[in-house]
Amino acid sequence: MREGFIFNHDKCVSCNACSAACIMENGWSLQVRSIFTFNKEAESILPVINMSLACNHCETAACMKGCPSSAYHRDEATGAVLIDEEKCIGCRYCLWNCPYDAPKFDKDKRIITKCNLCYTGFADFLQPSCSTACPTGALSFGSLSDKAKGWFYPWFPDKNLEPAIEFTSFNNNPPLRIIPGDASPKNISVRKGQKKNIAPELSLIIFSFLATISVSIIATSFLKGLYPEDYVFVPLLVATGIASFLHLGKKFRSWRSLTNLTNSPLSREIASFILFAVISGLTVILRLPGLLIASAITGLIFLLLIDSVYLFSDKRKSVLLHPGQTFISALMIVSFLSGILLPFLFIASVKAGLIVYQQIFNNLTKYHTNLRFMRIAFLIIPAISFILHNAHPENIIVIIFLIGELFDRILFYIDFNPVNIKSLIEEQLNNSGC
Repeated sequence: MREGFIFNHDKCVSCNACSAACIMENGWSLQVRSIFTFNKEAESILPVINMSLACNHCETAACMKGCPSSAYHRDEATGAVLIDEEKCIGCRYCLWNCPYDAPKFDKDKRIITKCNLCYTGFADFLQPSCSTACPTGALSFGSLSDKAKGWFYPWFPDKNLEPAIEFTSFNNNPPLRIIPGDASPKNISVRKGQKKNIAPELSLIIFSFLATISVSIIATSFLKGLYPEDYVFVPLLVATGIASFLHLGKKFRSWRSLTNLTNSPLSREIASFILFAVISGLTVILRLPGLLIASAITGLIFLLLIDSVYLFSDKRKSVLLHPGQTFISALMIVSFLSGILLPFLFIASVKAGLIVYQQIFNNLTKYHTNLRFMRIAFLIIPAISFILHNAHPENIIVIIFLIGELFDRILFYIDFNPVNIKSLIEEQLNNSGC
């Protein structure tokens, strides 16, 4: 019978004993077990509910499947999903993949840390310290019942991962409703969404933007039957490569990112960049037609693989179609630099429509309205210039155009919000009808 955490929110008083025991047992400097509290402000119309959650050691572990460095593995003795600190490159991709906010980035060690069920591998498995420290019996560890797979809170994300956790709070009662159905929204004071901080993604923005420019230059050169100038393209390619390292916590382990090509979209993206860099570098040096064709093809594949990391690899990713996707941006840049008007106007119209769509339907747009308006302006100006001057854009127009594309990429990371239990809890609190 499968084992996992068993939690009863009726007994949890948010004393944090489980979290403290977890930290002391493992000597961690950060909180690996999270304590979520519904209605922290103790509004009288709402119940105050606490939930203790760490890694659920899922049967289908998204963190393990997507890890580019193969740092995760499952322990046969306990079923625990463990991470090898010597293999972790600190890319933080698992933070996007896990909907339960289980992996934590240790800023001191520059690697990922997560619940390991307090199992060392050198002795018989004992109860995790968090469960033994719980004074009220709200958290325990043991055999999960047959109904565990189907009994979750309505807002609990991605049950298809088969998390090893069972909630016993509702037993024969209806599933938990955080806000009563007959409550009046005007009487409920709830927290509002917060502005997203994209500073941690700055290196990814730079890398993906420079990658888009690099591929666009190669593709434009192919269409024009020319070769990029090596004194421009080679430094650009080097800068792109350097930017790809900046996001890693352990840069000297970056070679490990190629060890999971079968399962990890990020691993395939990195491999495709290396291939593109080698072929395109040889293209500008040797100036062979066959290499120019090969570099253009591998470059476009590279951009598709970049987009797959965010869009296609996982249903928990929140962005399906966005004007800041690298492949869409590259097509527009190529049409602009090549002087091909109709494709440019078509893609520009699609981008403008998507920007308006994001402004209307994205919950975070209220913080970034000005940036979206600026992006549209930086799209209209080059379009007018292109129509009036056709295939001869001035340098200042090219700069304005590329700045607009950079805005698109920044907005992409603003709008990219993988499903996470924190955001779902926030949404539950902000929707009175749920």
